[in-house]
Amino acid sequence: MQSEVTGSDAWTGGEEYEEEYAARIDYFKNAFNETALLAHASSMRDGLKCMLHDNFSVGSFNFVKKISFEDGVQWIARLRLPQIEHFDENGYKHALHFDKKAETDKILYNMQSELAAMEFVRLNSNIPVPQVYASNLTKDNPVGFPYSLIQYVHGNTAADLAAKFPGNHEGIPEQYAEKIFKQVASIMHQLANIRVDKIGSVTRSVSSLKEFVIGPLTETKSGPYENAMDFYKSYFVELAKNLYGDDWEVETHGQVVKNFHKLVPEMISDQTSLQSFGLANYDLGPHNLIVDQEFNVIGVIDWDGVIAAPNAVLYRFPFLMGVGYATPGVVENHPACKAREQLGRRFTEIAEQTSSEMAAETRDKSEGLGKDSVVLTKTGFYSKEANAFRALTHFKMKQVWVDTEWADGLEWLLEKSEREVLDFYLHGLTR
Repeated sequence: MQSEVTGSDAWTGGEEYEEEYAARIDYFKNAFNETALLAHASSMRDGLKCMLHDNFSVGSFNFVKKISFEDGVQWIARLRLPQIEHFDENGYKHALHFDKKAETDKILYNMQSELAAMEFVRLNSNIPVPQVYASNLTKDNPVGFPYSLIQYVHGNTAADLAAKFPGNHEGIPEQYAEKIFKQVASIMHQLANIRVDKIGSVTRSVSSLKEFVIGPLTETKSGPYENAMDFYKSYFVELAKNLYGDDWEVETHGQVVKNFHKLVPEMISDQTSLQSFGLANYDLGPHNLIVDQEFNVIGVIDWDGVIAAPNAVLYRFPFLMGVGYATPGVVENHPACKAREQLGRRFTEIAEQTSSEMAAETRDKSEGLGKDSVVLTKTGFYSKEANAFRALTHFKMKQVWVDTEWADGLEWLLEKSEREVLDFYLHGLTR
């Protein structure tokens, strides 16, 4: 089954949103200056006339409209929405949006980093990242809200296209699952092989906007870090402070942090401390893959989840793809959980095969003169270090039962050797 509507024609105009989210959309539709937006777009193409389409797409942070030029070229305008906290079901609650300086600074840095990451990855890989043509991220610009002008990619997200297919599938329809797995693995391999000298978020140099540097992490504003030890010791604490404030050390969430820190010394090896660092996109999944009707990836969007990190951190299981993994030491007997874990193991096999083939191709092209590529391996996905860092992904959910499970999981990792951990995940050995 194929989607009858593609590209911007399939944009829903936010009809799926309710209450304060719907109120924010109603407010925003008429709040920005369309004339100023089109004037900026036109100026980027020597005054060529352009128009803004009526339909739009909206997400948690951005409002998107398509711009068409008279020569047929199409862009998108992506505008930053005000924080949802400023709205209730009756509408706008505040006289000013982005009214807290700390909030404003963080949002600005997040937007700057995402746009920098898009261009940095586009220039250093073959990943189909839409080109950013222009932006104005200040809150008092003529348009009225921070915005960027970006290349339009005509297709559907893999998640939207998958939803059109019948059957009991999570994520991608079975007949296309391995095809998507291979393409996601290719993206992960390319990101892993964009090597940098620090841990943090991609941004542009203050002294030269043409130069990319690794700056503080957007999530915590901590870093950048020179080595894995400093990163592991600091980042989890900073994340906990962001989530829980001064009470981060208490209760179950505090125990997760403490157990993670117990693991840090054995996670750090001489090789870990000396390595360079690769990129990972922690928001990579079907909802951010633009595909054609045969699930060929033609664009990757939403790059706010990119970090430069130690190699073990690059081993992540993409969300919403039907793949899963057990919490360390937890034996799942529910058929759906077992199916996700089995599909997760298949994904790691495809990732290793794809990464190995791409590394070999790179080696052949360079005739052995270039640096060795980082190769993703099946065992890498299930290492103690990768599993321990995975606790942070779940920690952000702020749910007591999740924290309890992962606090116990980290304790289990402490008690097991690397071999025992791999046996548990790859050969189904019990606790």
